[in-house]
Amino acid sequence: MFKKAMILLFLLILFPLQINAETSEVIQEGSVGGFHYQMSMEGRTLTWEIGHEKRKKTFQENSENEESLESFRKAVNEASGHRFTMIISAVYVVIVCITTMIVYKKTKHVPRLASILIACMGGLGLFFALMNYMDMRAALQDAGYYYAVLLE
Repeated sequence: MFKKAMILLFLLILFPLQINAETSEVIQEGSVGGFHYQMSMEGRTLTWEIGHEKRKKTFQENSENEESLESFRKAVNEASGHRFTMIISAVYVVIVCITTMIVYKKTKHVPRLASILIACMGGLGLFFALMNYMDMRAALQDAGYYYAVLLE
């Protein structure tokens, strides 16, 4: 039985399934803050579906809209990256606060050097969270601008 299964698997690998050339293949997609895009290849044509919240618009990439579509994609991806980093920074601050509370509860006081170190660590985490929030908002504004340009 095992030999038959191996032979069948070998034959399936040896003879690839025929794929229709007109099928649509999603190449890349992304979303953040209500903006989203999906790139798909239909034959030899690159098709973009972009949107904001529930509104969607489909474009076929050409020389006129290529730069705006690419800029929209970059802005959405950048905002997504900043959102991820902002969340990680906020989780870091929460972990520092929880750790500080546990140490304080067990020892009833926190040494001066440790409190300075904890304040620096928490402040650094808040700084990174705030900076990534501002960068994310700027990237979302860029995405909004390119979305408006593409809808004209």
